[in-house]
Amino acid sequence: MLRKLIYATAVILLISCASRQAENQQKNQVTIKEGTYKAEVNLDNVDPDMKGYHMTSQISFGFESDNTFIYTVKAMGRDIDDVGQWEIRGDSLYIFNLERGPNTAFKLEQVGEDSYSIQGPNHFILTKEEPQ
Repeated sequence: MLRKLIYATAVILLISCASRQAENQQKNQVTIKEGTYKAEVNLDNVDPDMKGYHMTSQISFGFESDNTFIYTVKAMGRDIDDVGQWEIRGDSLYIFNLERGPNTAFKLEQVGEDSYSIQGPNHFILTKEEPQ
């Protein structure tokens, strides 16, 4: 009888802990509002020879409601576009199925009402652009 009571208590504690963990993950999950964002490269860890290139680049990330991701760069007289998919899992932004570029994961952090920091192969600060 005592074993059954101990077992039942352990099961209840396990379920309770799992439920709290799921609630905390949902509270901590960042979401990105659909739209187009200006992306500025954080220059803290950029090679000095590349800083000028990044400072003059115009980069935008588009997040569509159907999870279509649109990447646009205008730099040094060249335009580079790519299209793929995006998804948020936990504290990470995943960009995948791009037509040209590789799949990439970024640590996602909200830094303002409509701005985000994403850190991965590059570190970008995203600021939502108003529709034109």
